[in-house]
Amino acid sequence: MTAAPRVGRSARPLLIAILAIFTTFFIAVSFYDPELVRYHVVDKINDLTNTADTADSSTCFINSPLREFETQTEVNDTTVPFTSQDGRNYLMTEAQCDAAFPGLYAEIHRAVEDRRSNPVTLEELERVNSNIYGYFRGMIYNQQLYVIRLVDPNFSRGFATLMAMHRAIITSPEPLPNIEFTFNTADFIEEPAATWTYARRHNETLNWLMPDFGYWSWPEPKVGSYHEVRLKALIAEESVPWEKKIQKIVWRGATLDLPVRLALLNKTEGQEWADVKALDWGSDKSKSQDLLSMSDHCHYRFVAHTEGHSYSGRLKYLQQCRSVVIAHKLDWVQHYHSLLESSGPNQNYVECERDFSDLEKVIKDLTKNPKKARRIADNSVKLLRDRYLTPAAEACYWRKFIKGWRSVSFEPKLLDESGRLRGVPIESFILERRTDWVPY
Repeated sequence: MTAAPRVGRSARPLLIAILAIFTTFFIAVSFYDPELVRYHVVDKINDLTNTADTADSSTCFINSPLREFETQTEVNDTTVPFTSQDGRNYLMTEAQCDAAFPGLYAEIHRAVEDRRSNPVTLEELERVNSNIYGYFRGMIYNQQLYVIRLVDPNFSRGFATLMAMHRAIITSPEPLPNIEFTFNTADFIEEPAATWTYARRHNETLNWLMPDFGYWSWPEPKVGSYHEVRLKALIAEESVPWEKKIQKIVWRGATLDLPVRLALLNKTEGQEWADVKALDWGSDKSKSQDLLSMSDHCHYRFVAHTEGHSYSGRLKYLQQCRSVVIAHKLDWVQHYHSLLESSGPNQNYVECERDFSDLEKVIKDLTKNPKKARRIADNSVKLLRDRYLTPAAEACYWRKFIKGWRSVSFEPKLLDESGRLRGVPIESFILERRTDWVPY
Protein backbone atom coordinates (compact mmCIF):
# COMPACT_ATOMS: atom_id res chain seq x y z
CA MET A 1 0.00 0.00 0.00
CA THR A 2 1.47 3.31 -1.13
CA ALA A 3 1.72 6.01 1.57
CA ALA A 4 0.04 9.34 0.90
CA PRO A 5 2.45 11.98 -0.28
CA ARG A 6 3.52 14.42 2.45
CA VAL A 7 3.26 18.13 1.88
CA GLY A 8 6.68 19.68 1.80
CA ARG A 9 7.66 22.68 3.83
CA SER A 10 7.80 24.85 0.72
CA ALA A 11 4.12 24.14 -0.06
CA ARG A 12 2.75 25.05 3.36
CA PRO A 13 2.89 28.86 2.89
CA LEU A 14 0.95 28.47 -0.36
CA LEU A 15 -1.80 26.48 1.35
CA ILE A 16 -2.02 29.07 4.16
CA ALA A 17 -2.30 31.87 1.60
CA ILE A 18 -5.09 30.07 -0.28
CA LEU A 19 -6.96 29.46 2.98
CA ALA A 20 -6.65 33.16 3.91
CA ILE A 21 -8.02 34.24 0.53
CA PHE A 22 -11.09 32.00 0.82
CA THR A 23 -11.69 33.13 4.43
CA THR A 24 -11.51 36.81 3.47
CA PHE A 25 -13.85 36.25 0.52
CA PHE A 26 -16.36 34.44 2.74
CA ILE A 27 -16.36 37.24 5.34
CA ALA A 28 -16.68 39.93 2.68
CA VAL A 29 -19.66 38.21 1.07
CA SER A 30 -21.32 37.60 4.42
CA PHE A 31 -21.06 41.20 5.62
CA TYR A 32 -21.35 43.08 2.32
CA ASP A 33 -23.89 45.88 2.50
CA PRO A 34 -24.37 47.93 -0.67
CA GLU A 35 -25.79 50.83 1.33
CA LEU A 36 -22.61 51.10 3.41
CA VAL A 37 -20.53 50.97 0.23
CA ARG A 38 -22.71 53.59 -1.39
CA TYR A 39 -22.42 55.97 1.50
CA HIS A 40 -18.91 55.19 2.62
CA VAL A 41 -17.43 58.25 4.32
CA VAL A 42 -14.28 58.09 2.18
CA ASP A 43 -16.38 58.47 -0.95
CA LYS A 44 -17.97 61.59 0.48
CA ILE A 45 -14.88 63.53 1.53
CA ASN A 46 -15.15 65.75 -1.54
CA ASP A 47 -18.68 66.72 -0.51
CA LEU A 48 -17.54 68.23 2.80
CA THR A 49 -17.17 71.74 1.41
CA ASN A 50 -20.28 71.55 -0.75
CA THR A 51 -22.93 71.16 1.93
CA ALA A 52 -26.21 72.94 1.58
CA ASP A 53 -27.01 75.70 4.04
CA THR A 54 -30.35 74.28 5.01
CA ALA A 55 -30.58 71.40 7.48
CA ASP A 56 -33.25 69.62 5.42
CA SER A 57 -31.25 69.33 2.21
CA SER A 58 -31.38 65.80 0.83
CA THR A 59 -27.89 66.18 -0.65
CA CYS A 60 -26.28 67.48 2.52
CA PHE A 61 -23.37 65.39 3.77
CA ILE A 62 -24.53 65.91 7.31
CA ASN A 63 -28.12 64.82 6.86
CA SER A 64 -27.73 62.02 4.33
CA PRO A 65 -24.64 59.84 4.66
CA LEU A 66 -24.14 60.15 8.39
CA ARG A 67 -27.78 59.49 9.13
CA GLU A 68 -27.46 56.25 7.17
CA PHE A 69 -25.07 55.10 9.88
CA GLU A 70 -27.44 55.83 12.75
CA THR A 71 -28.04 52.67 14.70
CA GLN A 72 -31.56 51.43 14.26
CA THR A 73 -32.16 48.78 16.88
CA GLU A 74 -35.24 47.24 18.34
CA VAL A 75 -35.45 48.00 22.04
CA ASN A 76 -37.29 46.22 24.79
CA ASP A 77 -39.73 48.71 26.33
CA THR A 78 -41.06 46.26 28.89
CA THR A 79 -41.55 48.08 32.18
CA VAL A 80 -41.21 46.35 35.52
CA PRO A 81 -41.26 47.79 39.06
CA PHE A 82 -38.03 49.66 39.82
CA THR A 83 -35.92 48.24 42.65
CA SER A 84 -32.66 49.32 44.25
CA GLN A 85 -30.97 46.59 42.19
CA ASP A 86 -31.64 48.73 39.12
CA GLY A 87 -29.71 51.67 40.55
CA ARG A 88 -26.86 51.39 38.03
CA ASN A 89 -28.92 50.34 35.04
CA TYR A 90 -27.86 52.81 32.36
CA LEU A 91 -29.70 50.95 29.57
CA MET A 92 -33.27 51.98 30.32
CA THR A 93 -35.48 53.15 27.47
CA GLU A 94 -37.44 56.38 27.72
CA ALA A 95 -40.61 54.44 28.54
CA GLN A 96 -38.79 52.55 31.29
CA CYS A 97 -37.29 55.78 32.63
CA ASP A 98 -40.71 57.42 32.72
CA ALA A 99 -42.17 54.45 34.58
CA ALA A 100 -39.29 54.28 37.07
CA PHE A 101 -38.90 58.02 37.75
CA PRO A 102 -42.20 59.76 37.01
CA GLY A 103 -41.51 62.67 39.36
CA LEU A 104 -37.97 63.42 38.20
CA TYR A 105 -38.61 65.70 35.27
CA ALA A 106 -40.49 68.67 36.74
CA GLU A 107 -37.59 71.04 36.06
CA ILE A 108 -37.37 69.92 32.44
CA HIS A 109 -41.11 70.36 31.91
CA ARG A 110 -40.92 73.84 33.47
CA ALA A 111 -38.05 74.91 31.23
CA VAL A 112 -39.63 73.49 28.06
CA GLU A 113 -42.97 75.17 28.69
CA ASP A 114 -41.19 78.45 29.38
CA ARG A 115 -39.66 78.33 25.88
CA ARG A 116 -42.50 76.67 23.99
CA SER A 117 -43.61 79.88 22.31
CA ASN A 118 -40.14 81.40 22.14
CA PRO A 119 -37.61 78.73 21.06
CA VAL A 120 -33.90 79.04 21.75
CA THR A 121 -32.05 80.28 18.66
CA LEU A 122 -28.43 80.16 17.55
CA GLU A 123 -28.28 83.92 17.95
CA GLU A 124 -29.42 83.63 21.57
CA LEU A 125 -26.78 81.00 22.23
CA GLU A 126 -24.17 83.32 20.77
CA ARG A 127 -25.23 86.03 23.22
CA VAL A 128 -24.53 83.88 26.28
CA ASN A 129 -21.51 85.42 27.98
CA SER A 130 -18.61 83.27 26.79
CA ASN A 131 -15.90 85.04 28.75
CA ILE A 132 -16.97 84.06 32.25
CA TYR A 133 -15.56 81.49 34.61
CA GLY A 134 -16.85 77.97 34.00
CA TYR A 135 -18.17 78.51 30.46
CA PHE A 136 -18.46 75.54 28.09
CA ARG A 137 -20.00 75.23 24.65
CA GLY A 138 -20.73 71.88 23.10
CA MET A 139 -22.78 69.86 20.68
CA ILE A 140 -24.27 66.40 20.35
CA TYR A 141 -24.40 65.12 16.79
CA ASN A 142 -25.33 61.56 15.81
CA GLN A 143 -24.79 60.34 19.37
CA GLN A 144 -21.32 61.94 19.52
CA LEU A 145 -20.48 64.61 22.11
CA TYR A 146 -18.23 67.45 20.93
CA VAL A 147 -16.63 70.30 22.88
CA ILE A 148 -16.55 73.55 20.92
CA ARG A 149 -15.14 75.98 23.46
CA LEU A 150 -14.30 76.37 27.12
CA VAL A 151 -13.05 79.26 29.22
CA ASP A 152 -12.19 77.62 32.52
CA PRO A 153 -13.27 74.14 33.62
CA ASN A 154 -13.60 75.21 37.28
CA PHE A 155 -11.24 72.52 38.56
CA SER A 156 -12.67 69.12 37.60
CA ARG A 157 -16.31 70.22 37.45
CA GLY A 158 -16.61 70.74 33.72
CA PHE A 159 -14.86 67.48 32.87
CA ALA A 160 -17.10 65.59 35.31
CA THR A 161 -20.25 67.04 33.74
CA LEU A 162 -19.07 66.18 30.23
CA MET A 163 -18.29 62.60 31.23
CA ALA A 164 -21.67 62.14 32.90
CA MET A 165 -23.37 63.44 29.77
CA HIS A 166 -21.19 61.21 27.59
CA ARG A 167 -22.14 58.17 29.65
CA ALA A 168 -25.84 58.93 29.26
CA ILE A 169 -25.40 59.27 25.50
CA ILE A 170 -23.40 56.15 24.75
CA THR A 171 -25.54 53.92 26.99
CA SER A 172 -28.84 55.15 25.57
CA PRO A 173 -30.70 52.30 23.86
CA GLU A 174 -32.49 54.90 21.74
CA PRO A 175 -30.96 57.65 19.57
CA LEU A 176 -30.81 61.14 21.04
CA PRO A 177 -31.41 64.30 19.00
CA ASN A 178 -28.74 66.64 17.72
CA ILE A 179 -28.34 69.73 19.90
CA GLU A 180 -26.01 72.64 20.55
CA PHE A 181 -25.73 74.10 24.03
CA THR A 182 -23.71 76.03 26.57
CA PHE A 183 -23.31 75.29 30.26
CA ASN A 184 -21.60 76.90 33.20
CA THR A 185 -19.92 75.16 36.15
CA ALA A 186 -19.78 78.14 38.52
CA ASP A 187 -21.93 78.13 41.65
CA PHE A 188 -24.09 80.75 39.92
CA ILE A 189 -24.01 83.18 37.03
CA GLU A 190 -24.73 86.87 37.42
CA GLU A 191 -26.76 87.14 34.22
CA PRO A 192 -29.48 84.51 33.83
CA ALA A 193 -29.45 83.15 30.29
CA ALA A 194 -30.57 80.23 28.15
CA THR A 195 -27.73 78.11 29.42
CA TRP A 196 -27.37 75.03 31.58
CA THR A 197 -26.45 75.48 35.24
CA TYR A 198 -26.34 73.38 38.41
CA ALA A 199 -28.86 75.56 40.24
CA ARG A 200 -31.14 78.56 39.89
CA ARG A 201 -32.93 80.96 42.17
CA HIS A 202 -36.65 80.43 42.55
CA ASN A 203 -37.43 83.51 40.45
CA GLU A 204 -35.04 82.65 37.63
CA THR A 205 -36.64 80.91 34.66
CA LEU A 206 -34.09 81.12 31.84
CA ASN A 207 -31.55 78.71 33.30
CA TRP A 208 -31.94 74.98 32.57
CA LEU A 209 -30.95 72.71 35.46
CA MET A 210 -28.57 69.82 34.81
CA PRO A 211 -27.28 67.36 37.43
CA ASP A 212 -24.22 68.75 39.17
CA PHE A 213 -20.66 67.49 38.73
CA GLY A 214 -20.77 65.35 41.87
CA TYR A 215 -22.83 62.68 40.15
CA TRP A 216 -19.60 61.78 38.34
CA SER A 217 -16.91 62.63 40.90
CA TRP A 218 -15.62 65.38 43.20
CA PRO A 219 -11.96 64.52 43.71
CA GLU A 220 -10.49 67.78 45.07
CA PRO A 221 -11.80 67.42 48.66
CA LYS A 222 -11.50 63.63 48.33
CA VAL A 223 -15.25 63.12 48.32
CA GLY A 224 -14.63 60.71 45.46
CA SER A 225 -16.82 59.30 42.72
CA TYR A 226 -20.55 59.14 43.21
CA HIS A 227 -20.46 55.34 43.21
CA GLU A 228 -17.75 55.47 45.88
CA VAL A 229 -19.84 57.81 48.06
CA ARG A 230 -22.86 55.56 47.78
CA LEU A 231 -20.88 52.41 48.50
CA LYS A 232 -19.21 53.89 51.58
CA ALA A 233 -22.55 55.15 52.86
CA LEU A 234 -24.03 51.67 52.62
CA ILE A 235 -21.02 50.21 54.45
CA ALA A 236 -21.41 52.85 57.19
CA GLU A 237 -25.11 52.06 57.51
CA GLU A 238 -24.37 48.38 58.01
CA SER A 239 -21.79 49.10 60.71
CA VAL A 240 -23.90 51.71 62.51
CA PRO A 241 -27.64 50.92 62.19
CA TRP A 242 -30.31 53.43 63.18
CA GLU A 243 -30.50 52.30 66.81
CA LYS A 244 -26.79 52.95 67.31
CA LYS A 245 -26.54 56.30 65.55
CA ILE A 246 -25.29 59.26 67.55
CA GLN A 247 -28.31 61.31 68.60
CA LYS A 248 -26.83 64.65 67.61
CA ILE A 249 -26.95 66.92 64.61
CA VAL A 250 -23.68 67.01 62.68
CA TRP A 251 -22.20 69.54 60.28
CA ARG A 252 -18.74 70.26 58.92
CA GLY A 253 -17.72 72.90 56.43
CA ALA A 254 -16.04 76.22 55.75
CA THR A 255 -18.15 79.14 56.91
CA LEU A 256 -17.14 81.32 53.94
CA ASP A 257 -18.58 84.15 56.06
CA LEU A 258 -22.02 83.12 54.86
CA PRO A 259 -24.93 84.16 57.14
CA VAL A 260 -26.67 80.76 57.10
CA ARG A 261 -23.50 78.90 58.11
CA LEU A 262 -22.56 81.41 60.77
CA ALA A 263 -26.11 81.19 62.13
CA LEU A 264 -25.85 77.39 62.40
CA LEU A 265 -22.58 77.68 64.34
CA ASN A 266 -24.07 80.31 66.59
CA LYS A 267 -27.23 78.34 67.44
CA THR A 268 -25.37 75.10 68.14
CA GLU A 269 -22.37 76.43 70.09
CA GLY A 270 -22.05 74.58 73.39
CA GLN A 271 -25.19 72.47 72.82
CA GLU A 272 -25.01 68.83 73.88
CA TRP A 273 -27.28 67.80 71.02
CA ALA A 274 -24.92 69.18 68.34
CA ASP A 275 -21.58 68.26 66.79
CA VAL A 276 -21.11 71.28 64.54
CA LYS A 277 -17.66 72.59 63.66
CA ALA A 278 -16.21 74.94 61.08
CA LEU A 279 -13.37 73.68 58.92
CA ASP A 280 -10.33 75.67 57.93
CA TRP A 281 -9.11 74.07 54.72
CA GLY A 282 -5.83 75.92 55.06
CA SER A 283 -5.07 74.38 58.45
CA ASP A 284 -3.64 70.87 58.72
CA LYS A 285 -4.71 70.78 62.37
CA SER A 286 -8.32 71.60 61.53
CA LYS A 287 -8.43 68.98 58.78
CA SER A 288 -6.83 66.29 60.93
CA GLN A 289 -9.05 66.90 63.97
CA ASP A 290 -12.39 68.00 62.57
CA LEU A 291 -12.74 66.73 59.00
CA LEU A 292 -15.39 64.06 58.50
CA SER A 293 -15.87 61.98 55.38
CA MET A 294 -19.31 61.94 53.81
CA SER A 295 -19.86 58.40 55.10
CA ASP A 296 -18.89 59.52 58.63
CA HIS A 297 -22.01 61.68 58.59
CA CYS A 298 -24.08 58.50 58.38
CA HIS A 299 -23.07 57.69 61.97
CA TYR A 300 -25.32 60.51 63.18
CA ARG A 301 -29.10 60.48 63.44
CA PHE A 302 -29.44 64.09 62.28
CA VAL A 303 -27.42 65.78 59.51
CA ALA A 304 -27.50 69.52 58.80
CA HIS A 305 -27.52 70.99 55.32
CA THR A 306 -26.65 74.59 54.47
CA GLU A 307 -26.37 76.37 51.16
CA GLY A 308 -23.06 77.85 50.03
CA HIS A 309 -22.44 80.78 47.70
CA SER A 310 -25.53 79.42 45.99
CA TYR A 311 -26.59 75.79 46.28
CA SER A 312 -24.45 73.24 48.08
CA GLY A 313 -23.56 69.97 46.39
CA ARG A 314 -23.45 68.06 49.68
CA LEU A 315 -27.22 67.55 49.96
CA LYS A 316 -27.31 64.50 47.66
CA TYR A 317 -24.44 63.01 49.68
CA LEU A 318 -26.23 63.51 53.00
CA GLN A 319 -29.28 61.86 51.48
CA GLN A 320 -27.27 58.66 51.04
CA CYS A 321 -27.54 58.21 54.83
CA ARG A 322 -30.52 56.81 56.69
CA SER A 323 -30.50 59.98 58.76
CA VAL A 324 -32.83 62.95 59.09
CA VAL A 325 -31.69 65.81 56.85
CA ILE A 326 -32.35 69.17 58.51
CA ALA A 327 -32.03 72.17 56.22
CA HIS A 328 -32.89 75.85 56.36
CA LYS A 329 -35.35 77.26 53.82
CA LEU A 330 -33.58 76.95 50.50
CA ASP A 331 -33.12 79.89 48.13
CA TRP A 332 -31.64 77.75 45.37
CA VAL A 333 -33.24 74.98 43.33
CA GLN A 334 -31.48 71.92 41.90
CA HIS A 335 -32.79 69.54 39.27
CA TYR A 336 -34.48 67.12 41.72
CA HIS A 337 -35.69 69.49 44.44
CA SER A 338 -39.33 69.14 43.42
CA LEU A 339 -39.15 65.76 45.17
CA LEU A 340 -38.30 67.26 48.57
CA GLU A 341 -41.19 67.20 51.06
CA SER A 342 -40.92 68.92 54.43
CA SER A 343 -44.26 67.81 55.86
CA GLY A 344 -46.97 65.18 55.59
CA PRO A 345 -46.83 61.37 55.50
CA ASN A 346 -44.19 61.41 52.75
CA GLN A 347 -41.92 63.90 54.52
CA ASN A 348 -38.28 63.23 53.63
CA TYR A 349 -36.46 66.12 55.33
CA VAL A 350 -37.06 68.77 58.00
CA GLU A 351 -37.10 72.48 57.17
CA CYS A 352 -35.89 75.18 59.59
CA GLU A 353 -35.80 78.94 59.41
CA ARG A 354 -32.83 80.37 57.54
CA ASP A 355 -31.35 81.67 60.80
CA PHE A 356 -31.90 78.28 62.52
CA SER A 357 -33.78 80.04 65.29
CA ASP A 358 -36.08 77.02 65.65
CA LEU A 359 -33.37 74.35 65.40
CA GLU A 360 -33.30 73.44 69.09
CA LYS A 361 -37.06 72.96 69.06
CA VAL A 362 -36.80 70.73 65.98
CA ILE A 363 -34.08 68.55 67.49
CA LYS A 364 -35.98 68.11 70.77
CA ASP A 365 -39.15 67.16 68.89
CA LEU A 366 -37.35 64.54 66.80
CA THR A 367 -35.55 63.17 69.85
CA LYS A 368 -38.82 62.79 71.76
CA ASN A 369 -40.48 61.19 68.73
CA PRO A 370 -38.00 58.61 67.43
CA LYS A 371 -40.66 56.91 65.29
CA LYS A 372 -41.29 60.18 63.48
CA ALA A 373 -37.56 60.69 62.94
CA ARG A 374 -37.17 57.14 61.65
CA ARG A 375 -40.10 57.57 59.27
CA ILE A 376 -38.57 60.72 57.77
CA ALA A 377 -35.19 59.00 57.37
CA ASP A 378 -36.80 55.92 55.83
CA ASN A 379 -38.83 58.04 53.42
CA SER A 380 -35.65 59.75 52.27
CA VAL A 381 -33.86 56.46 51.67
CA LYS A 382 -36.77 54.87 49.84
CA LEU A 383 -37.56 57.81 47.55
CA LEU A 384 -34.20 59.46 47.07
CA ARG A 385 -31.20 57.25 47.82
CA ASP A 386 -32.69 54.06 46.42
CA ARG A 387 -34.54 55.61 43.50
CA TYR A 388 -34.34 59.22 42.35
CA LEU A 389 -30.70 59.77 43.34
CA THR A 390 -29.42 56.60 41.65
CA PRO A 391 -27.03 56.71 38.69
CA ALA A 392 -29.81 55.19 36.59
CA ALA A 393 -32.07 58.15 37.39
CA GLU A 394 -29.31 60.60 36.50
CA ALA A 395 -28.82 58.98 33.08
CA CYS A 396 -32.57 59.08 32.47
CA TYR A 397 -32.65 62.75 33.45
CA TRP A 398 -29.84 63.63 31.05
CA ARG A 399 -31.61 61.96 28.12
CA LYS A 400 -34.95 63.61 28.86
CA PHE A 401 -33.07 66.89 29.37
CA ILE A 402 -31.37 66.62 25.97
CA LYS A 403 -34.67 65.80 24.26
CA GLY A 404 -36.41 68.65 26.06
CA TRP A 405 -33.76 71.15 25.00
CA ARG A 406 -33.99 70.01 21.36
CA SER A 407 -37.78 70.35 21.38
CA VAL A 408 -37.43 74.12 21.84
CA SER A 409 -34.09 74.81 20.13
CA PHE A 410 -32.47 74.38 16.72
CA GLU A 411 -30.67 71.81 14.58
CA PRO A 412 -26.91 72.43 14.88
CA LYS A 413 -24.37 72.27 12.06
CA LEU A 414 -21.63 69.69 12.38
CA LEU A 415 -19.18 71.46 10.06
CA ASP A 416 -17.96 75.03 9.84
CA GLU A 417 -17.82 77.05 6.62
CA SER A 418 -14.50 75.50 5.63
CA GLY A 419 -15.82 71.95 6.06
CA ARG A 420 -14.10 71.16 9.35
CA LEU A 421 -15.68 69.70 12.44
CA ARG A 422 -16.88 72.48 14.72
CA GLY A 423 -15.76 70.74 17.90
CA VAL A 424 -13.41 68.19 19.38
CA PRO A 425 -14.89 64.74 20.10
CA ILE A 426 -15.10 64.08 23.82
CA GLU A 427 -12.75 61.09 23.57
CA SER A 428 -9.87 63.35 22.50
CA PHE A 429 -10.90 66.40 24.50
CA ILE A 430 -10.97 64.59 27.82
CA LEU A 431 -7.35 63.50 27.27
CA GLU A 432 -5.98 66.86 26.08
CA ARG A 433 -8.49 68.97 28.03
CA ARG A 434 -8.37 71.67 25.38
CA THR A 435 -9.98 72.31 22.01
CA ASP A 436 -6.88 73.33 20.06
CA TRP A 437 -3.27 72.22 20.23
CA VAL A 438 -0.17 71.82 18.08
CA PRO A 439 0.54 68.18 17.24
CA TYR A 440 3.41 66.76 19.28
